Amino acid sequence: MSRKKLLFVTFLALLGLVTTVVGARPWGVGALPAEVKAAEPLIIKFAYTDPGGEANSMDPINQPSGENHVMVNMSYNRLTDLTDEFEVIPELAERWESNEDATEWTFYLRKGVKFHDGHELTSEDVVYTFKRLLDPKRAGDDTVAGSEGAAQLAFLNYDGIIAADRYVVKFKLDAPAAELPLMISIKNTWIVPAGAKFADLHTSGNGTGPFIPVDFKPVDSPHRFVKFKDYWEEGLPLADEIHLYPIVEAATRVQAIKSGEMDFVQIIDFANIAELENDPNVTLLKSGPSTSMLGIMWVDTPPFDDNRIRQVFKMIYSKREVVDVCWLGYGVIGDDNPINPQLPFAWRPEEEVPIGPDYETARKLLAEAGYGPDNPLKVEFYVSEQFPGFTCFAQLLQQGAKEVGIDFQIITSPVQEYWDNVWLKVPFMMSAHVQRPPFSGLSISHSCASLYNETHWCKPEYDELLLKASRTLDPDERLALYRKAMRWITEEGGDIFEGKFFTVAAARSNCTGYVPDIEISRFDVRRVTCKR
Repeated sequence: MSRKKLLFVTFLALLGLVTTVVGARPWGVGALPAEVKAAEPLIIKFAYTDPGGEANSMDPINQPSGENHVMVNMSYNRLTDLTDEFEVIPELAERWESNEDATEWTFYLRKGVKFHDGHELTSEDVVYTFKRLLDPKRAGDDTVAGSEGAAQLAFLNYDGIIAADRYVVKFKLDAPAAELPLMISIKNTWIVPAGAKFADLHTSGNGTGPFIPVDFKPVDSPHRFVKFKDYWEEGLPLADEIHLYPIVEAATRVQAIKSGEMDFVQIIDFANIAELENDPNVTLLKSGPSTSMLGIMWVDTPPFDDNRIRQVFKMIYSKREVVDVCWLGYGVIGDDNPINPQLPFAWRPEEEVPIGPDYETARKLLAEAGYGPDNPLKVEFYVSEQFPGFTCFAQLLQQGAKEVGIDFQIITSPVQEYWDNVWLKVPFMMSAHVQRPPFSGLSISHSCASLYNETHWCKPEYDELLLKASRTLDPDERLALYRKAMRWITEEGGDIFEGKFFTVAAARSNCTGYVPDIEISRFDVRRVTCKR
């Protein structure tokens, strides 16, 4: 505002004609000039698809749903972050180094980073975070029931996590960890304040991230987050508030983005893409292969405790048909293990993966396992349309089962209830995994210590294999060990398919700054903004 205009407004105020210079209407003189009006807060409305129910929490230690990932990402930071190519990049750690044999790693923290409660990040916070993830009770938090990150961080030495200086953290290991910066960049290693407990973080959170939750309740809609004004990255975040809305119906999400009710939609169903491609007010955003779709069988529970039966369900459908029909081409096939065969570190390339169906071999295996026309195998498969293609995949399995004489019943659960009431509670069900690098991907649901051991796969020798791989310095030898673990799951595990679909998100054409990540659990809205 010019000095002349400022004097004029001040003069009106002295006469009693203006009640306030900013944000209110004056008496008798019309609206104030635009330059003296308070700017409206920039509120971004974002729809997501995977509500977590009562298990939702602002504590990063356990995140059982996609909704949980979204919220935690907004409020916390990790030591390191990952690109779509799994390249490790700095976040709260400015840099890091290791000794020659990778048994000691040193991380140097950024200075001046603040938590939402105002205190400065130090090495004590980092040490507490990792010790709490390894063993919550030993770290001093007996208010949380276990840690889903413990299995993936088993290579760490609890007593070897040390605050070497106010801004220096050391990880002293019992054995080498050549990929430690990568291996600690999992979905739970968001840094929390030293001494914080689940009782403190559950509904309030307290991170160093760009947004702060407001009046958080697990099943609220919308979840409201406001800008953290002391956020350490200069100029970020761009939005003043983010409001998160769970919209589980695909058609409703489409109408919400078309009408402008939502500024962004996290996932668009593939059947709706053509409709939105022709809308000039909507921009579609696509990731690479991101979230897997898979069937889950409990390997310790009849009839799935017989590997012949597990192999039957892996061969009674066409992998290519899942991609072409259920995903309309927006995805890649899987190989019945967490690492999809298009990746360079997969145990075998895509062209060597059996596509199926192979009904002849399936019937032979069923007969060997004691099933036939006079004794048909009967199963119930639980599904919910959490992500695009889930129901379609179940129907393809059902069609293949009919071809070989299996009585296959589909039990459909409401999306809002699936993760609370079905997942991990029945022996034959649908699930989803985000894209992960080998050690994390192979341990998150197959380690004996995992909280989410979906298939009940628990083999100490498998855990030892992963640990050996993580400690192997030679990259070729390490990859060979990881490939052995992948092959083991493919040939004996309880995973069916594990293909990855492309995440297609949508934005209003006046909105920018969001890019769907291949790790859908990585929800970055620091640069999200809209022109109003």
